[in-house]
Amino acid sequence: MKTLFRPSMWSRGAVIGAAVILAACGGDSSSSSPSTDSDGYQATIERTTYGIPHITAETYGGAGYGHGYAIAEDNLCVLASAYVTFRGEGSRYFGPDAPAAPMGTFGSPTNKDADFFFRFVVNDDQVAMFRDAQPADVRELAQGFAAGFSRYVREVKGGEHGGRHLTCRDEPWLATITEQDVFRRLVALNLAASSSNQLAAIVNAQPPSSPSPTGLVRAAAEVPLDEHRFWVGGEEGIGSNTLAFGADATESGGGLLFANPHWYLEGVDRFYQLQMTIPGELNVSGVSIMGAPMVLLGFNNNIAWAHTVSTARRFTPYFLQMSDATHYMKDGQERALEAVEITIQKKQPDGSLVPETRTLYRSEYGPMVDYHNPQLPGWTNTTALTLRDINLENTQSFQNFLAFDQADSLDDFYAAIEEHVGIPWVNTTAIGRGDERALYSDITAVPNVPDSLVANCAMGMLASGLPLLNGTTSDCDWRQDPDAVLPGAFGPANLPHLFRRDYVANMNDSYWLTNANAPLTGYAGIIGQQDYQQSLRSRMGHTLVEDRFNSRDGFAGSQINSTRLRDIVLNSRVLSAELLKEPVLTAVCGGTLSADEQQACQVLQNWDNTGNLNAVGAHVWTAIHERLAAIEDLWAVPFDAQDPVHTPRGLNTGNSDVLTAVRQAFSDGVAEVVDNGDALDAPLSEVQTYAKADTDIPQYGGEGSEGYFTVLRNTYLHVVDFPEGEPVRAYTLLSHGVSTDPTSPHYADYTEAYSRKQWHRVPFTREQIENARISITEISE
Repeated sequence: MKTLFRPSMWSRGAVIGAAVILAACGGDSSSSSPSTDSDGYQATIERTTYGIPHITAETYGGAGYGHGYAIAEDNLCVLASAYVTFRGEGSRYFGPDAPAAPMGTFGSPTNKDADFFFRFVVNDDQVAMFRDAQPADVRELAQGFAAGFSRYVREVKGGEHGGRHLTCRDEPWLATITEQDVFRRLVALNLAASSSNQLAAIVNAQPPSSPSPTGLVRAAAEVPLDEHRFWVGGEEGIGSNTLAFGADATESGGGLLFANPHWYLEGVDRFYQLQMTIPGELNVSGVSIMGAPMVLLGFNNNIAWAHTVSTARRFTPYFLQMSDATHYMKDGQERALEAVEITIQKKQPDGSLVPETRTLYRSEYGPMVDYHNPQLPGWTNTTALTLRDINLENTQSFQNFLAFDQADSLDDFYAAIEEHVGIPWVNTTAIGRGDERALYSDITAVPNVPDSLVANCAMGMLASGLPLLNGTTSDCDWRQDPDAVLPGAFGPANLPHLFRRDYVANMNDSYWLTNANAPLTGYAGIIGQQDYQQSLRSRMGHTLVEDRFNSRDGFAGSQINSTRLRDIVLNSRVLSAELLKEPVLTAVCGGTLSADEQQACQVLQNWDNTGNLNAVGAHVWTAIHERLAAIEDLWAVPFDAQDPVHTPRGLNTGNSDVLTAVRQAFSDGVAEVVDNGDALDAPLSEVQTYAKADTDIPQYGGEGSEGYFTVLRNTYLHVVDFPEGEPVRAYTLLSHGVSTDPTSPHYADYTEAYSRKQWHRVPFTREQIENARISITEISE
């Protein structure tokens, strides 16, 4: 059985308690009301189905206050322990060798490495610079969030909310937070596609202690680095799907949008669903990433938007010519590295603390790095590597997100994109009320490294679009566009966007195939590739659109509406099976086979090529396809940039080596399923589950690499449109639920709804919220 994860396995201490039902239908939560009122923060928290909080306040500070309190009520232990990590104190409380996170945007390093990273890169000066650059509304949200979270902490430490938060309520690390903690979390989130992915290479970069030989810089083809290390979280699978339709595609003649991040199912980088309302000022619903005080992806009554992880690179490594261990040459002059001495406290098995001190270094570009790869320059007395990170310089990011929350029209939304150019590492799609267009944008914070700079300055390519630049001369510094908002960044005129009346889409391939009929071209390689083979997931997304427009998906007509879109995006079709299953079975199943292989042939022949819960054969195909994907020259028709949705295709049956490899892949895949103890004819519901407390909740879908559009890492989904004369209409799912506390009544309910494909019509208006309300809490201080 494939269990996606068991949250209790990573908990930092204490016992997981049984779920306790705490529904308070329409009632007040008097235990959380203060004894006296003041002129400080005030907020109302109303919860509706699945525990979704709807926060109303008169000020930005009050809205942040309600958000901070509500998220603490749902996720106290996870968020509180993360603040310990972001402050660089994980080793003090949890031990130096324990993992700093179960999963997340900075990976899963040891507490010791995380401590040195956050104290060095996300240090007090960096956080203060970011904080001081924020406008009043962002500052007020952060201050209020800290106050609301801290209020709940004080209540728990004072003995309230008994039976809840059993993994942390009595721990010494459960503490109140400040505005500084909130901004430290935001700076860390900024770095998800850049410095955070280099955490180990940064904190383990040390100067040579003795004379060392000259390092060599190899050509790009000789640099065998795993490209995944440069992706968000340093792993494959983090991304998203989005489809946005304009007037020519929809039955209503208005916009229709699907958002579907494939994000983290546990840990501090989970999504948190909420609505925030300041009458006359702000009314937005959607999700934040835990600890961010505003909605990052969502909708208001006039705008809906989605994000997908972009292919654009957010940093560049630089080669340094060292004159000795801690000095480098640039423009013929010697320059000194900045040395920063950092001491952390490490908890020992007996509970005592032992200090460890490390000196880390940075150049004028940024922190030193050492990949400890023999094909790359190591840190010697003559060579070293450093990196420059655009998002360490980007103070616009969360101003940009808040401007999205406040937007009144699609034009207003796009103006915010061009004004800030602050989105740190995601594409954006959007629709607007009364607007016939759908928008795609990768107008984001990208280092200004045009192809001409790469041609003159690259000393190798570490990954697609990621050059190692020559740091010995200022001629190789990032360029500056006249319309750029950030120093050293591209301006909006040199970044891709597209308005369309039919559709735009992104499934984590580049901007190039935003619309299969109107490819975008002419942008720098650091932003993404063009004319290249798309992932099977991207091809499946465009195929779903194409099938809808051509009435090939079982629905009448050629246009789309909310109901059809909700059905289509969860249909769990498997493109690799649609392309390869029949020829593979033809090539394999007529030969001499074992009993298990004969059964697998029959199971796959009857399989409907989906990953729905009742599908029999999906898990068998997954095991086989993993091996098929590694076969060289597998396809009969190679990739054609003029037909990227439909190529490559067909099994290369004319190649005997391919056929031999296919038969071996089939045999090995079937053996793996049997060895795992899974029945070959088991429905997917018995094989693929999400462990929640004492329940294994069945999960449909599969891996994007297999050609699933409906992926296993689905987290938050929404389908939004704007019916004429009516409020915004939004259907949502949050696959992991709003709470990480097993004692919460909302620990598993949303996950079970997701398993049933039970879309939730989320309330938005005052009347809708009151009709769906299950509890209300008034807080002030």
